[in-house]
Amino acid sequence: MKSAILFSALLLCAASVFCQTNTGRYDVLIRKADSLYQVKEFEKSAYAFSDAFKAPDAKITMNHRYNAACSYALANNADSAFFYLNYIATSMNYTNYGHIKADPDLKSLYTDSRWKTLIEIVKANKDKAFANLDFITLNGKKVEVYTTGMKNNQNNKPVIVFENGMADTYNRWNGIIDEVSKTNAVFAYNRPRIGESVDDSLPPTTAHIVENLRKMLLQKGLNPPYLLVSHSFGGAYIRSFASSYPNEIAGLIFIDPIDFTKKGDMGDLPYLEIGLTRHQIDSIFGQPYKNFIEKLYTEMPGYYVEEVKISRQLTKTDFEECDRNPLPDVPVHFIKAGGFSNSEPPTIYDREKMWRINSNIQMKRWLELLYPLKYGKLFYCSNSSHFVQTDEPDLVISSIKLALRDYDKIKKE
Repeated sequence: MKSAILFSALLLCAASVFCQTNTGRYDVLIRKADSLYQVKEFEKSAYAFSDAFKAPDAKITMNHRYNAACSYALANNADSAFFYLNYIATSMNYTNYGHIKADPDLKSLYTDSRWKTLIEIVKANKDKAFANLDFITLNGKKVEVYTTGMKNNQNNKPVIVFENGMADTYNRWNGIIDEVSKTNAVFAYNRPRIGESVDDSLPPTTAHIVENLRKMLLQKGLNPPYLLVSHSFGGAYIRSFASSYPNEIAGLIFIDPIDFTKKGDMGDLPYLEIGLTRHQIDSIFGQPYKNFIEKLYTEMPGYYVEEVKISRQLTKTDFEECDRNPLPDVPVHFIKAGGFSNSEPPTIYDREKMWRINSNIQMKRWLELLYPLKYGKLFYCSNSSHFVQTDEPDLVISSIKLALRDYDKIKKE
């Protein structure tokens, strides 16, 4: 579901963080399709996707085909929706069974006789791709987990643990997991309500998720130290884990994270720097914004809404759950997405300028966290979208390998 992901990115930062490369006809048409989707012009959005796929410079991704299917489904064009969904299922081995099964954009397809066959193909793809898929029971509820590289599970050798972004699944890490599991044990999972993990009826607070994660790791025989790798909202969870259990951490990698360094009125800084008045800032985050949030709660699936609520709570409390203790002196990496696309409606300020200002402010705060550390690093990806792990998986793999190498240096010192 594109609207949920796009709004979560907007919510977690001061401006939109969903980014695509800005050159070429294909990219222009994809941005147009995304923009039309956002304003609920679903039929026009679907046609824009189709036009993009015909562009001479087209580099059609699985995600774009899936998004086209969503627009066609919302435009009540089931034949075209199934065309794109069947393509990614049969020709691109789409595996995100939990997401496609719960995506409200595809509701119009549920009663179609083709839906059952499609879902069965995706499930088979997932079972094949994740042969080591398992379920752990916590408090009577099953949690979907994936472990690999277990032959590398050795005393004092870091276990690589992946924490997903908001309402996202571990499928996002596919290629990265395959590579890093060659040398280390790997653990990935879906939080309660997401994918095939059961709803445990508890709010996904950082304390709850951290304790769940730690219990599952130990139950699987995966003992510390842990190299925690997170995306977006997952950054709040691994920061909280490191705050609660600093002696169990081999390293931390934050990929375009929720900005847990933002305190108090810091969220206003980019708006003030771009020249907005206090009245204008208040109008942006006043009643219309509150109405939008309430509307979101009624339209989005529960697994997404529950994490949005926790994100808002963390912001209100200045992320005190996350950083009540300093970062441990281990390899800590921040990876910042630098690509920008103007897929949002026009507003009273220059969106790209605002986004750049906010990015600079964030990175300055992150650097302040890294200064005291011996092996702190910041990577800036000029063309990558918010999903760096899919746009530039080799960078994430290199970051993980570098963190592991530096941790080995620490052990020898």
